[in-house]
Amino acid sequence: MGFIAGSVTYRKFRVMDELPKNFRERLQQGLQRYAFREIDPKKNPESSIGWVNPLDPLDTDLSLEKLLFGSFVVLGVRVDRKSIPAALLKARVSQGLREAMRERRVRKLSREEVYAVRQTVRETMLAAVPPTTALYEAVWNYEKGEVYLSTHSSRFGVEFMDLFEVTTGLALEEVTLLSRAEEIIESEGLSGDVTLLDEARFGR
Repeated sequence: MGFIAGSVTYRKFRVMDELPKNFRERLQQGLQRYAFREIDPKKNPESSIGWVNPLDPLDTDLSLEKLLFGSFVVLGVRVDRKSIPAALLKARVSQGLREAMRERRVRKLSREEVYAVRQTVRETMLAAVPPTTALYEAVWNYEKGEVYLSTHSSRFGVEFMDLFEVTTGLALEEVTLLSRAEEIIESEGLSGDVTLLDEARFGR
C-alpha cells in the first residue's frame, strides 16, 4: 500500500478528543470488534467495511503488535460492495410478478405481495453477484492526533470517520485548506472570512 511503499494521495484528519489512559486496550478491543467480516446476506447483503492488516487484506486477526510502529498505528480498511444494475433488477422483478400472478391465478397482486416478490428477487440477485473489493490504508500518529487516509473520495472519508469513531471512541475532523486557513488566521490574530475563499484558487 502507498503509505508503506510508493506514493499516495490522501485525506488528513485530526483527532478531536484526548486519548484515554487505556487507549491501547480500547483500541485492541475495537479493532477485534470491527475487523472486516464477509458480506452476510441476512445482516449486510450489499456492503461490508472493516479493519484488516495493511500488509495482508485477508488477515483480520488484528493485534497491536502487527499494527503499532512507535507512535504510529498503521491500519488497513477493506470495503466489499455488491450492486445490481437498476434496469436488470426492474426486468427480473417484472418477470417475478408475472410468474406470481400466474401461479396464484390473479390479475393483480397486493402491495404486500409485490413488496415480497421484489425483496425475494433482489436478495436472490445480490447473493449471486460477486462483491467488488476496495482497500485503503490509514496511518494514525496518536501522539500528534493526526490521521492520514489513502483516498481522495469524500464519500469514503465520511465512512472512515464513522468507523474510526466507533472503533476508538474518538471523533475525527477533516483538515481542509479552509480549516488550515482558519487556524492561521486565529493564531496570528488576523481578521477575515475564509468562507468567502474558493478552495480551487489555492491550486493555481
